[in-house]
Amino acid sequence: MKHAETEYLRGLAKKHISPVSTRVTDLVIRRAKGVRFWTADGSEYIDFVSGVASNGLGHAHESMVKAIQEQAEDLIHFGLNYGYYESVVKLSEKIAQIAPGNLETVFFSNSGGEAIDGAIKMARAVTGRPGIIAFDGSFHGRTLGATSVTGSSSKYRTSYEPLLGEVYHATYPYPGLLKGDVPKDMTSYSLSQIESLFELRISPERVAAILIEPVMGEGGYYPAPIEFLQGLREIADKHGILLIFDEVQTGFGRTGKMFASEHSGVVPDILVLAKALSGGMPLGAIVASRALHEKWPTGAHGSTFGGNPVSCAAALASIDVIETENLVKRSEWLGKKIVNRLKANLQKYRDIKEIRGVGMMIGIEFQPDVASRIVPAIKEKCLERHLLIMSCGVNGQTIRLMLPLNIIEEDMEEGLTILESAIGELM
Repeated sequence: MKHAETEYLRGLAKKHISPVSTRVTDLVIRRAKGVRFWTADGSEYIDFVSGVASNGLGHAHESMVKAIQEQAEDLIHFGLNYGYYESVVKLSEKIAQIAPGNLETVFFSNSGGEAIDGAIKMARAVTGRPGIIAFDGSFHGRTLGATSVTGSSSKYRTSYEPLLGEVYHATYPYPGLLKGDVPKDMTSYSLSQIESLFELRISPERVAAILIEPVMGEGGYYPAPIEFLQGLREIADKHGILLIFDEVQTGFGRTGKMFASEHSGVVPDILVLAKALSGGMPLGAIVASRALHEKWPTGAHGSTFGGNPVSCAAALASIDVIETENLVKRSEWLGKKIVNRLKANLQKYRDIKEIRGVGMMIGIEFQPDVASRIVPAIKEKCLERHLLIMSCGVNGQTIRLMLPLNIIEEDMEEGLTILESAIGELM
């Protein structure tokens, strides 16, 4: 009977759900709790994807479930244009308290891609300039504006040109992006590319913003060097350019700091948040100083569902757990423990190029000549053994681990053992 239900739902999905999205699996999910999920046929899996780093506390955390239920009984939707309500006001205050520097005012959207679009609009509106500088290897979302600044794969852009104008890309300081010889000093190389853009493509007086992920996500799970982010801050200040950090994937403890910007001490002018902000509910945020937000003309942007009461209640509950259970610090030391284990057990394989991590943002990168063959095989073998993992990178060369910050160590060890065994059998 369970098998029949699985096939029935799978058949309906194939008939009515658009095939435009890449299908990672054909599993039919019944329920999930913590780091585990169960399919309609009763099979149990370990989840090392966490809703693509959205479920920072794993699935169905008790505090979040309670907050969602209580909020839904009082108010599901109203519209922030038409009145204030407690969850959105308190979440705005909480973000102001934990955000770096003077980032104290929030505009809420429904997703990271939407928030990136809004941040671009904000930067252009408040500076009166058109230009946006982004980076090769970046991923910022699927909306048209976010697609325009994304540089991690041509497949995201194909069929949609012409995209947003006045967008220029420099090279993210990640050696894996370059073919052939790699400069010894990637920081200087990448910063010099921006200076070349100023000389050859667009004068700095016409640039509204520089947009970057402080730790590259989709492009390869690679952290930008501290000196590079500090150099961007200097360039932005020198030319009156706004610096935007896309922390959609890195925020809320993922990197061993509440926000990845804290590793460098660089405070962006605009901070973009989503994913773990609300622990799996739809919510994004554009955070900047009050002074900057007040330069954004009233009525120039908006959202029907942005700041939804239930999503905001979930976010408040999630942040409270992160703080009270000291999960940011846990992310730092547990991430180091995972990386040390993986290095001890896997670095003997020559086809593994690098094992790296910043907190619980961990990547296993394979040599480019074997990655297209070996990484899909590892993912398939892990799934056969009921472990869900995901890859990233321009050529899919990196397995990325996105474990919940509060994962039980026994579950973590079980999943890592499956992963290491699969890699060992295929190498």
